[in-house]
Amino acid sequence: MLRSMRKDFKKYSWTLWLVIIVFLLGFSFTDIFTGGSASETIVAKVGEEEISVEQYQKRLFQVLDNYKNQMKGNFNKELITQMRVPEQILQNMINSEIIQNEAKKLSLRATKSELKKMIVNFPAFQREGKFVGISEYKRYLAIFRTNAKDFEADLKKDIVNDKLKEIVTASMIVDNTTLMEIYRKENDSAEVDYVKLKINSKKSDFSTSEQELQNYFEKNKKSFKTQEKRKGNIIVLKYDDFKKDLKLSEADFHEYFRQNKEQFQIPEKTRIYRLFINYTEESREDILKRMEDLKITLNTENFESFSRLHSTDIKKENGGDWGYSEWKSFTSQEQSIIKSLKQSEISDPVDTLSGFAILFAKEKTSEMQEPYETAKPKIKNIMEREELRNMVIAKLDKAYAKVKGTDDLSAVREDKFVSIIETGYLTSGEAIKDVEQFGYLSRKFFNMNEKDISYPVEFMDGIAIVQLTSVKEPENELFENVKEKVKELVISDKQIVDAISKSESFSSSLNSLSNKDHIETYLKKYDMKLESINYKRGNELADLGKYEELDTIIFNSEEGKFSKPLRIGDNIAIIRAKTIKVSSEADFNREKTQFYKKKLEEIKNNYFISYIMGKRTKYQIGINQELYDKIRESVVARFN
Repeated sequence: MLRSMRKDFKKYSWTLWLVIIVFLLGFSFTDIFTGGSASETIVAKVGEEEISVEQYQKRLFQVLDNYKNQMKGNFNKELITQMRVPEQILQNMINSEIIQNEAKKLSLRATKSELKKMIVNFPAFQREGKFVGISEYKRYLAIFRTNAKDFEADLKKDIVNDKLKEIVTASMIVDNTTLMEIYRKENDSAEVDYVKLKINSKKSDFSTSEQELQNYFEKNKKSFKTQEKRKGNIIVLKYDDFKKDLKLSEADFHEYFRQNKEQFQIPEKTRIYRLFINYTEESREDILKRMEDLKITLNTENFESFSRLHSTDIKKENGGDWGYSEWKSFTSQEQSIIKSLKQSEISDPVDTLSGFAILFAKEKTSEMQEPYETAKPKIKNIMEREELRNMVIAKLDKAYAKVKGTDDLSAVREDKFVSIIETGYLTSGEAIKDVEQFGYLSRKFFNMNEKDISYPVEFMDGIAIVQLTSVKEPENELFENVKEKVKELVISDKQIVDAISKSESFSSSLNSLSNKDHIETYLKKYDMKLESINYKRGNELADLGKYEELDTIIFNSEEGKFSKPLRIGDNIAIIRAKTIKVSSEADFNREKTQFYKKKLEEIKNNYFISYIMGKRTKYQIGINQELYDKIRESVVARFN
């Protein structure tokens, strides 16, 4: 909600990419509603969690209204379909349910102080560096057709999302050398022209010998290597192992409930039916009289049938049922009337400036406090998680004090609650059997020097002290294992060498031509053309493939001069840099601090996306396709 407001909060951008990746991979819904009557109130399920029609419609209306406000007259049904907004919203809600469920397992929550801090520092609610105040805050939210309660519920989810992400990505860092490389890739650029040369020879024209293959393999062994692996010792304390030591009482749970009642509220519910008839300037008075006559005959029993018969809006076939949230897209006057209605009450005709509406509050319940007994399991999980974490940290603090500054974990062997685990060699991100399955600890090894002892490393199930003991460098593969791959490369090499030898004079001819028109005329004779791109370090020349020396050739070349024919991947090209921009070390040092924060956040976001995508496969995700289609069509139809 209010993504346009949140664009200043760059740390939330991973959620958008998560949705995009889901679309690239395609929908993976399981139709869990088949085999029985489909629910008319549930549009999707994520495991045991449900996404109601009310929740989905409300979110969809809010997002579409925000788009409409931003794009003014350029936002319509066709654009909504092209952007696939309804699908994006549902996917985002599914991802949110997964994230919240994973966070619940860790008893992660948003505190009052965290929520307050986020609100008062929110860019949209700042004036001259200060919070605008509660009244202005609520007024701003009203512009986006939401309220403080809903907005703050979303913010709480964002806080919990960030907490989960920090646990998942806690061990990630960016070293200075890597940071400098990233900086140069983003800031160095060149305007490049290139010509792709044709390879006319066929693979069948070339033969190879065993010795030739062996020689190629020996010369290019670095291309046939295994991954680097590392191993170490770890001291792991899992939260579950200390549950027996918990001493939380019923009184503790009651006290938590008393102090945090706002976390356990059952929201208000209002279900609205509407009978609506459009009018023109000429027909306004006639329509008003007709609606006044209808009001006299309307009651709670016949409202739906009368709405089907007389109404002209998109809900007439449903008896005018706008559900629990869609009505929040009504005019401010209608919403004001709805707030004043009691359950089962029917309003007088309301002028919306495009028609008259009669509103029926079929259901209306006030916000309620969740009873302690139903809130107790949640409270228990929250408090147990916090207590267990404090207990584990206290124990590991004592253990770490004994080994801090040393290169030997053996000093803690006498502690009865501590055992040292030797991991064996692991690749970065590899799970450690019976310890942790997501690779947090193995990734930590790759951010350490040999013999270093690191504390703390928090993962899903506990906290660990980690020591790197050995590094196994990448090793050469055996020739027999890669022989066929070597043969393909050798033949490809021969094709390219043959083509290069036949085109050595080509770049000289290009450099002798005076202008672009002459160059294009010359290339046309050979059925080739000049391509142009804006090149940055580490990029490729369109479809030509990767070439390790390309950065060096481009950024060290003479501006405006064509190179000799180059092998780039499986292609041959001649290139020239028209203009070159290279950043200096002084530029890097000036921007280093902020750049580091930005890049580290991006790396964490990318990994967290992978983490959530992995989690999606562990949940049964179902959609009520028929109901989803109805909602999408009815909502989108309003934006013709």
